[in-house]
Amino acid sequence: MKKIRIISLCLVSAVVTQMSLVAAETGGVLDWLTVANRLRLEYDDNIYQRETDKVDSFKILNEINLGVTLDLEPTFITLRYRPSFAWWSDREPDGTDLHHDLDLVINHRFSPRAAIGIKNTFRIAEQPEEIDRGVTIREKDDYLYNVTDANLDLQVLPRTYVVIGGRYTILEYDRDDVAATDNYDIWAAGVTLRQKLSDFTTVMAEYRREEISYDLSKRGSDSDFYGVGIEHTASKSFVGTLRAGQQDKKFKDASLGDETEPYADATITYIHSPRTRLSLGGGYSMYEADVFPYVSQNRTIVFGSVAHDLTAKLSLYGTLSYQLSEYDADQALDAASVGGDEEISQAALRVAYRLDARNSLELNYQYIDVSSDLREDFDRNRVSLGWRLDL
Repeated sequence: MKKIRIISLCLVSAVVTQMSLVAAETGGVLDWLTVANRLRLEYDDNIYQRETDKVDSFKILNEINLGVTLDLEPTFITLRYRPSFAWWSDREPDGTDLHHDLDLVINHRFSPRAAIGIKNTFRIAEQPEEIDRGVTIREKDDYLYNVTDANLDLQVLPRTYVVIGGRYTILEYDRDDVAATDNYDIWAAGVTLRQKLSDFTTVMAEYRREEISYDLSKRGSDSDFYGVGIEHTASKSFVGTLRAGQQDKKFKDASLGDETEPYADATITYIHSPRTRLSLGGGYSMYEADVFPYVSQNRTIVFGSVAHDLTAKLSLYGTLSYQLSEYDADQALDAASVGGDEEISQAALRVAYRLDARNSLELNYQYIDVSSDLREDFDRNRVSLGWRLDL
C-alpha cells in the first residue's frame, strides 16, 4: 500500500514537472496555469495527542500546488489541486500520509441581475486533524470529505436582492467502527433577502433548513433557522457583518426532546493599510457533535487573525481561536452519559521571506490545547521550516 502511495506521488510529480516546463517554454500562452511546490520539515512534540507519555516526531512533507484560472466572460472558473505526501519518524503503525485536496469554483453571470456560483471542496486525507466545516482535532481514521455549495443571486428591485442557496456535505471514514457512528450526510438549503439601505449598509432576513443523517440513523437531526442580519461598510477598509436568529432542532431519536436555541455570528475585517490586515469574529449555535454518543453540542467560537507585510519581502501572519463545546446529558444516546464541556485553544504564527520571484522560505509555529470533561486532555506544539518554489 505504501509503495502505491509513493509511486502515485512520483507520477504526479512527474506530470507537474512536465507541465511547468511547458509553461516556462510557452511564456504567456499558459498564463492560466500556476504550478508551485512546497517542501516542509516539521517537529511535533505530541503526535498521538496524549496528556502523558508523549511521543515526539519529525515530519517531512511535500505539497504540490496546481492551479487553473479561466476567464471565459461571462463565466469564470478556478481549479486547485494539492496532493501532498508526509513521512513521519517514530509513528506506528503507519509512518506515511497521502492527502488530496481539490477545489473547484464556477461563477456565471446570466445578466446584470442574475448570477450563479458553484463551489466544490473535496478532501481525501489520512489521520485528519481538521475538517473545513468545523474544528475536528482528534485523529480518528482516514477519511473522505466533500462539500458542494451552489447559490443563485437575483436582483429583484434596484436595492433588493434574493439569494437562494444549497449545500451538500458528506464525511466518510475508512475504519468500520468509526464509520458506524461518525459517517454523515448534511443537506442544507435556504433563502436570504438582502435590502440595501444605503451604499454602506445592507440588512438581511434569512431562512435555512438543515438535515443531518448518520449511518447510525438515530444520531441524526433536522434544524430550521430563522434570522436577520446587517452588513456595514464604513469605508473601503472596513466591513462588519452580524447575523442572529433562532434555531429549532428536532432529533431522529424520538426519546430525545426537541431543542430551541438562539444562534449568532459576527465578523469584522479591517485593512489598516495596504500592508496590515485584521480580522475578528465569533459565533454561537447548536452544531453536530464531535463526541459519540452525543447527538448535538452547543458551540461557541471566537477567532482573530492579523497579516502584516514588514517589508516588500518579509511577511507575518498570526491567528488565535478559542472554542467551547457544551455537551448535555439529555442529548446523548447512552443514558449513562453525564455531559460536560470541551475547550480548544489554538494559535498559529507564520513568517514568510521571499528570496526572489520564485523562491520563498516559511517559518511556522502551531499550538493547540484541549481541556475536556469527555476525552483525554492534551497540548501539542509544532514547528516547521518550509521552502516554496513557484514554477
